[in-house]
Amino acid sequence: MRYDKRKLIEGHVVLHLKRRLDISKIGITFNGTTKQVTATPDKTRETQLFTLQEILWNAAPSKGKAPARKGYYGLDSTNGSNDRKGLCPTSGAHTFLFAIKWPQVNFPPNLPPQRSLVQTEYVLRAFIQVLKSDEEITSEPLYVEFRPHIDPSRLAKQTPAAEPQTTIVKDDNDRVLGEASLSCSNPKGLIFGSECQLTLNLLLRQSDPKRLPRKAKIEVCEIHKSVSPTNDSTKHQCFILSHETILLPPEILKPHTECKIPLRIQVPIPEVDSQRGATGLPTLTIDGLQVQYLIRVCIPLNPSRFMTSKTKVISVECPVVVGNVKPKERRATRKVPMLVVNAEGEGIWDSSQSMSLKEQHYEKRRIIEWSDTCEIPRFLAGGDVDEEDIV
Repeated sequence: MRYDKRKLIEGHVVLHLKRRLDISKIGITFNGTTKQVTATPDKTRETQLFTLQEILWNAAPSKGKAPARKGYYGLDSTNGSNDRKGLCPTSGAHTFLFAIKWPQVNFPPNLPPQRSLVQTEYVLRAFIQVLKSDEEITSEPLYVEFRPHIDPSRLAKQTPAAEPQTTIVKDDNDRVLGEASLSCSNPKGLIFGSECQLTLNLLLRQSDPKRLPRKAKIEVCEIHKSVSPTNDSTKHQCFILSHETILLPPEILKPHTECKIPLRIQVPIPEVDSQRGATGLPTLTIDGLQVQYLIRVCIPLNPSRFMTSKTKVISVECPVVVGNVKPKERRATRKVPMLVVNAEGEGIWDSSQSMSLKEQHYEKRRIIEWSDTCEIPRFLAGGDVDEEDIV
């Protein structure tokens, strides 16, 4: 099986016959199903997205007389009739090609069981219908992987920019220990494997420089949200793609002084089979499923000089748009020069790329010659343009 960029699923069905079998039809079905994952499997509701069927071979009589082919026979050949076609056992196999067009609908990506809040499967099955019987022989299911291609630059334009949220942490006596916010400087979005540039704004309300934090923990999270169509309830599921601990620059951190700390965090390429639960999906919203990404920074604060005091943590988050397709680079537009000809037969190219304004004003050349008997001018051989250049 092959899945190309035109959203065509191409493949072939191989049939091995060990004995003669009266077959009426050979075909293939393509089904798409999705269901919400609940705590009680009995209440799981499955939704049929689509069902496509394609007949690859039919035993019905063909119009006209078709030439005989190896491996085919007439079912009623003993009676001198050739009303229906048939298949006979061969030393090899019968192969039937197929090409199925993916439905032009924004369907959700495939998600295996126990990997997300929504389970979506796309399955191909070949089938054989036996003549004069309700028996239908089906093949083993073949699961089709579908991932939408998301350009982060286009999605970032449609997503409103989120204002940085300031987080304030207080001690047990309601005294402010610190304030922080996190902002992202990637207006065109990101792709998996690229680096995200962030700015951490931090204000520490601690007078003792020795109690200032020295480390910070950074996590890249994949968030799944599922909206139930019945009661509008929203479920959340978080997958941590990566986490690391960094050292805060001591030369920037000052007590009671707002400081800006630049950060560069790499968005990892998700391992689809990872036990941590990464699915490899880009940022999307399809059919009740939302996939979002955010970067979280956690900074531990020690409210007292005594180690026995409870550590407070200031946590800030910043949403990012992540895609799986690189943005298309715009081609530079080329300005086409416009020919300007006056009544004296003098012409210039009116283009900022071909010559400067000074050259356009002074360097005119006689490129055409007018005739008293013909309204169409004749182009001179020494001119700047040919007749083919004038439309």
